[in-house]
Amino acid sequence: MTIHSFKVALTAAVAVTACLLLTAPTAMADKGAYKLDGAWVAKVVGFPGQWSYVFAADPSGRHAYGHGSVDIGFDPVVFGCQLGETNADSPILISIKMTGPDTAVGYSVWYSLSSADPASTEIVFIGEVRTETKFVAPGKGESTHYFSFYRPDQDLDPADGFPDEGETPACSAPVPVYTLDTRLPAP
Repeated sequence: MTIHSFKVALTAAVAVTACLLLTAPTAMADKGAYKLDGAWVAKVVGFPGQWSYVFAADPSGRHAYGHGSVDIGFDPVVFGCQLGETNADSPILISIKMTGPDTAVGYSVWYSLSSADPASTEIVFIGEVRTETKFVAPGKGESTHYFSFYRPDQDLDPADGFPDEGETPACSAPVPVYTLDTRLPAP
């Protein structure tokens, strides 16, 4: 092999490698590899309601924990549940994991406090949600939520903030709630 042939072969190899490196991220983007991170708003489909939340993912981006709050009043009376007078605002705790390249499942819990006194810390009910999400584009998801509500006396053993194992919800939403989820764009 001459020096000229070696230079031509080396130039060709570098060109092919550069093309592969430049096109690989684009090819991977088409496969829908989504990661769980960022600040999101979930807008309820069909009736007024929305909540916001923030995810902090593990290094893989496939499992995250989050927190958020109800932004537009959420009341279990919407589902026919009469659990007492509650504040519209409530913090939400979330655990979510990817189940496929564009799907995830999540579990959320929140505590609704009495609205009888603004300084009240009396828990009126514990809310629990199981969620299935399908990511439809970068920063866009469609979620299905299954709501259950528990009375505070359903968390006695060991009074850990979660309904006791085996407890039947005091009330469940008769139908799932659907949301369109949008990630806050980067500045």
